[in-house]
Amino acid sequence: MDTSPIRVLVVDDDHDDYVILRDLFLEIETGKFRLEWVETYDAAIERMVRNEYDVCLVDYLLGERNGLELMNEAIKNGCKVPIILLTGKGAREVDMAAMKAGASDYLDKGEIGPSLLERSIRYAIERKRTQEERERLIFELREALAKVKQLSGLLPMCASCKKIRDDKGYWNQLETYISDHSEADFSHGICPECVKKLYPEYAHEFDSYEKSGV
Repeated sequence: MDTSPIRVLVVDDDHDDYVILRDLFLEIETGKFRLEWVETYDAAIERMVRNEYDVCLVDYLLGERNGLELMNEAIKNGCKVPIILLTGKGAREVDMAAMKAGASDYLDKGEIGPSLLERSIRYAIERKRTQEERERLIFELREALAKVKQLSGLLPMCASCKKIRDDKGYWNQLETYISDHSEADFSHGICPECVKKLYPEYAHEFDSYEKSGV
């Protein structure tokens, strides 16, 4: 089990509000947290795009800018960390805008307690982990389908030697072409018909061997 502390970036331009939030973290009995506080919009952007945190807590009011603008700019510039928006204004339109902008959660500062804070952070991190796992599986599935599609359609094959012509016009042995266009490997043997044709003196012995199932 991973016991390392959860890395939290707090973005709030009010030091007193940060102190209140910090004290709430101290009251959380489950889990450990390592907080870093920034109070300006530009400093927040610079840190959020590093993707070095497990979660970001962003205040809605940031001087002349706001948390929604910060979220949009951070995400646009590559931030993949789950973001929880904090505000003292419990307006529904802010809540809806936060979700639309990509926030993992929205919390009213006046209602935050240690339990709610911990649960919101835990859920945000887990949802992000689930999303990344889903994206990884989708990528692997697309890769697998792409490889399958490489062997679809009509393949020009020599009627005599069974070589296959690739898309560059070169003729390749069948096993070479399949190996280059799939993950299949080959082992070599000899079929009964070829034994009879090439080694007729061993045909009877080969038939007995085949029938024995050894």
